[in-house]
Amino acid sequence: MKNKKIVILSGSVREGRKSHYVAELISEKLKNSTNHDIILLDLKEYPLPIMETRLDNEEQYPEILKRLSSYLINADGIIIVSPEYKNGIPGALKNVLDYLKPQIFRHKPIGNITVSSGGFGGINCLSQLRLVGLAMGGLPIPEKLCVSNINELFNNSGAILNTSINEKTTQFLDAFLWYVKRMSVQNHPPHKM
Repeated sequence: MKNKKIVILSGSVREGRKSHYVAELISEKLKNSTNHDIILLDLKEYPLPIMETRLDNEEQYPEILKRLSSYLINADGIIIVSPEYKNGIPGALKNVLDYLKPQIFRHKPIGNITVSSGGFGGINCLSQLRLVGLAMGGLPIPEKLCVSNINELFNNSGAILNTSINEKTTQFLDAFLWYVKRMSVQNHPPHKM
């Protein structure tokens, strides 16, 4: 398979977040097992104010949003890693998604990974991410990775405490890469928004 561009979007900006450890693990696994170009985008590095007005013209975009958009437009596949806050998508992630152009994910496979400290692994957040991904023209893959009891899997420094996460991430990534290979944007009409 020709080298693809895979973007991992780490969807939390909260102090002490552990979902970012999952994003880093996914990035590391992809870099170690493929020749693809892997880009880990940490929302903490893309601070945007609360969206009050839709920016329809890219010339109005702040430089940070232009850079983020460029990575996503040029990606062959996108993985979103998100914690579940109050049964939903974190505000910072939803804010960024709302800023982006409506069809920015057009024809791109989207792998969703949700994380929670409880036993359900962010399943409510997963449903919302899939709906938003579809609304943005993306193709959320059926496979999911819902990481439950995150505090038992990683310590506060990001070290893995329970290796069961390795097998789950490998299975998820195998499925995701299958979709990326078959749904590459090179096989689709040019990206128009």
